[in-house]
Amino acid sequence: MFKDVDEILVALKRDELTLLTGSKLISVPRWVDWLVWLGQWMRIQAELEGRRIAVVRLPSRRLAAAFTAIGSAFASARLYDDSLDWETMQGLTPGTRVFWRDPSSGKSKRRSGTVVGVRQIADDDFLEVVMETQQSAQRGTRLFAKSAALSYGITLGSLSAAVDERLACAERVIRAALTEAGQGWIRSPAIDCSVITERTSFLSDLEGLTISVAGTVQASCADVLAITDPGGRSHGKTRVAPARSDGVIDDYGSITILDGPAAALRMSDSIARSVVVLLDQAEYDDEMEQLFQTFLGYAVDEYVHTPASGVIRPPESVEAFIFGLPMQSQSGT
Repeated sequence: MFKDVDEILVALKRDELTLLTGSKLISVPRWVDWLVWLGQWMRIQAELEGRRIAVVRLPSRRLAAAFTAIGSAFASARLYDDSLDWETMQGLTPGTRVFWRDPSSGKSKRRSGTVVGVRQIADDDFLEVVMETQQSAQRGTRLFAKSAALSYGITLGSLSAAVDERLACAERVIRAALTEAGQGWIRSPAIDCSVITERTSFLSDLEGLTISVAGTVQASCADVLAITDPGGRSHGKTRVAPARSDGVIDDYGSITILDGPAAALRMSDSIARSVVVLLDQAEYDDEMEQLFQTFLGYAVDEYVHTPASGVIRPPESVEAFIFGLPMQSQSGT
């Protein structure tokens, strides 16, 4: 499917965004605006051919990963196609636990179950789920038709009433910030962005920081990111994981943000199609230089898909370079 990079980039109403910290409303600083734009651009390219890595050096990377991820969220919401959710559900491994909402007496009742697989009945596809209830006598099989499955808000993690309200608030901000934004992205099953960093400091930096659109619609930055818990027990769109995780650190079809030198050293364990590496100026040392040179030996220009309107230059205090990699190159070998 063809993606118009410029069309999706300009869908974000950048001039209407402000930040609220405490009770103080401030204009979006230029470095923040650029990181949001970078997150958008890199996320869009994850839908296109090849792989690419962006290396960004900043005076301080505090909050840089969060704003890059917010840009990715805006792009993902604009790219959203609910038919892809059905593909995600079809690919769920039998035994995967899922959650959904059932209308009951005018209210939504939360349910859960384990996936059996996809069953075909009279040429129609159904997702088969064994329901979980406290009373074993009430347990049974539930079939979700392809045409209606998404209306139940099926997620891979549970949703409390409080979390459901926060997602609704974040969705209002996303839809206000974008032109022609589809509804439902924030509740769709797939995780769209992986941030490899120290989770505690990442969440602490986001505390009290709110994003506002046109001064009227607002949500906390953490809610806009819809961060899942480390074990995936709660629903989320952004996975925040430590650099010390074993094995592959992310998903193939999306964007990964490597925040800091420990995360950057995990580049060879990333399979994401777009990777952003964030470093303080002082962290860009000989070890980092050697790491990037290993990958640069396989660089290919054609996999950096530039917008027709051009690439926005970073502020003077920020340095960045981006290079493409062939699809088969995961670890530079």
